[in-house]
Amino acid sequence: MVKNDLSASEIIGKYLDSLKIIEKSNLEGEYKIGNKEGKKIIKLFKGLEQNHEQALEVLSQLITNESVKVRICAAAHCLSLNILLNQAIKTLEEIASLKIRIFSFEAEMTLKVYREQGYLKVYPAQKI
Repeated sequence: MVKNDLSASEIIGKYLDSLKIIEKSNLEGEYKIGNKEGKKIIKLFKGLEQNHEQALEVLSQLITNESVKVRICAAAHCLSLNILLNQAIKTLEEIASLKIRIFSFEAEMTLKVYREQGYLKVYPAQKI
């Protein structure tokens, strides 16, 4: 279990910092850099899993961010935590329809898995 001692604004800042790096690494093919930052996102998410109120506060702000990558990540995390479902689905549908390089495909596949399974499980049983 991961305990989150950070405030919502600190968590948002860390999400934004890491996702900016991940977004850039996705576009440039620098996957090692993105994977390193991905571990930070997993740790933040695991903390949110333990605090529903904080998860709502954090993800409701991230899902409206200007960055496509941030919105995809926030929407996937919402689906996984079973919160803000309508907004998460709508966000992913919008991004999928934009046809923005890898990001629209990522949004489309996230929705596909969610709809096929009826749920979305992100980062299952990973050591961080």
